[in-house]
Amino acid sequence: MLLRTGALDAVLRVRARSGAPRISVFTHHHVLEPPPGYPFDPAVADATPAQFRHRLEAVARRFNVIGVEELCRALDGAPLPPNPALVTFDDGYRSCLDVAVPILRQVGLRAVFFVATSFVEERRLYWWERIAWMVARARARRIELTYPAPVALDLAWPGAAEALNRIVKNTSGLDLERFLAQVAVAAGVEWDAGVERRLADELIMTWDQVRALRDAGMDVESHSRNHRVLETLSPVELAGELAGSRADLERELGREVRAIAYPVGRPIAHLPRVRAAVEAAGYQLGFTNVSGVNLVGRRMDRLDLRRIAVDRRMSDAMLVGQMALPWLAYRANPLSVAGG
Repeated sequence: MLLRTGALDAVLRVRARSGAPRISVFTHHHVLEPPPGYPFDPAVADATPAQFRHRLEAVARRFNVIGVEELCRALDGAPLPPNPALVTFDDGYRSCLDVAVPILRQVGLRAVFFVATSFVEERRLYWWERIAWMVARARARRIELTYPAPVALDLAWPGAAEALNRIVKNTSGLDLERFLAQVAVAAGVEWDAGVERRLADELIMTWDQVRALRDAGMDVESHSRNHRVLETLSPVELAGELAGSRADLERELGREVRAIAYPVGRPIAHLPRVRAAVEAAGYQLGFTNVSGVNLVGRRMDRLDLRRIAVDRRMSDAMLVGQMALPWLAYRANPLSVAGG
């Protein structure tokens, strides 16, 4: 109703003249219409190709889409265009290049792609996709795990994969490979390096494809190396995730990397150890999955920027509404924010 009556556009016109820029950032992971029997996590496919085009067209009519360079300059005092916005992607799915980039170019927009580098380098499957694949193919209905703590789980339960994901997200010092291997054995699923590489090649970009993003005029930035929740890592692991990913990307792309989107998107303002590591790794911008827009000014935290998450159920009107009126945004507990 707000969109149809012109109220949202009126708000954005007023904002454009206000002299206090608000930066809207909206993010996707995977552009796909999951087919029947899709073997991976369908929830990560947060837009169909048609939805993505419609959303971009809605954004292009109302916002000026910028990139990392313009945002860094603006936070150092340079002017921003009216109603600035960023389009971002997390993880590094092949659909970023195969599906999203052609649509972005047709609409005349650019995007920022945050890539988790070890999966590209080592041709490994994202751990949440590995869990989804194993749960879907489990021969056992019920599993019992002993590491990192005893747990019994009915794999026919719709929330089974997310319950396993939460263990990865929330367990400090987790030996991830040990945990995932235990799930495979308990579920009766065959898993080896050949299976993993084949599945990774279906889903995840290669370095040549990441470079193709750059060559298409897109920004490519960091999403860590192994997509581990930063606060669960030791100091040595944390430094490796942050500085290592930046070094990987700069080596492969030949350009400076200045931004990171935090894996799972939890804020770091209350985590001085993590914040110090992000700064030590040389990042100038840090993006969370906490909902909202960013008011440029002295109180803005450039290492704790907010974004607007989307999914396939979200209408174009809801997307524009959240960008125009941030209090319409989906809310989540900052300590349990999920996402890429």
